[in-house]
Amino acid sequence: MWDERVRRLRLGVAPRDALSGRDVFDGLNLHLEDVPRPHLVSLSAAATADDGIGLPRIRPNPSGRFAIAFGGRRTDRPQRLVLRIVDPRRRYVPRRLSVPVPDLATVRFAEQGHDMDPTRPLTARACRPVLFPGADHGALLGATVLRGRVTWGAGGPPAPWVRVEARPTAGNQPVPWRGHGDDRGEFVLVIGTLPCQLANLPARTVDVEVVVRARTVPPSGAPVDSPAYSREDPLWHLPVEPVGNLGPDDGVTAGAVVPAGYTTVAVQTVQCLRGGVTRPPPFVLT
Repeated sequence: MWDERVRRLRLGVAPRDALSGRDVFDGLNLHLEDVPRPHLVSLSAAATADDGIGLPRIRPNPSGRFAIAFGGRRTDRPQRLVLRIVDPRRRYVPRRLSVPVPDLATVRFAEQGHDMDPTRPLTARACRPVLFPGADHGALLGATVLRGRVTWGAGGPPAPWVRVEARPTAGNQPVPWRGHGDDRGEFVLVIGTLPCQLANLPARTVDVEVVVRARTVPPSGAPVDSPAYSREDPLWHLPVEPVGNLGPDDGVTAGAVVPAGYTTVAVQTVQCLRGGVTRPPPFVLT
């Protein structure tokens, strides 16, 4: 006698490093935010600044990736799952994503069609969100790195979860370099390949135009979108980003789309040391 139990994948999550494009296999926590609301933050979680705030945690499989299977009532009903990706070691900036997911009938129908005709595609069920370097990402030896800090007003409190874009002031750089800020208003931005006319210059520095965007505090449309409905949640001000599709061309998954509400902007030209780390004065938002 034998017994067979088949569990179908509803969503696979494989976070990627924004710099290398490689999968991040260790040290990340993935939590589901699809819980009854309001979700109360325990005192112990608040005291230790637990980014998970007691939300259900998805354990990684042996490959280091995360798998959410059909079978649980919590994950079978919604057409979207809200995910919280955090790194306790602060190598990567957290992200919160609302990800479209198929229902079981759609998955089975595609499987049956694929069995009859292998050229017919299966249902997309893989999400590969890009994670940007955090304060403790590493030395990044040999790279041109800008480590910045953003505040509300001169000498004011940190501006959390900013989005940063940069491009050289000279030349034509169609795709800016990007970075995400953390809860302390700090960001790490790596200056990528320079245009040929700049790369061939003997100068030890390069002038870069840096654009910082921030979300107002508190965000419009209160109550906040955190499941805690409480500022005890360390990520209460980090927006939930709606993923458009599970394909490789989705800008939200790639971290290239600035979330709604990021209306406060600061622009500053920074002289960056090529092959080294530059720490400019704080960017000030008003």
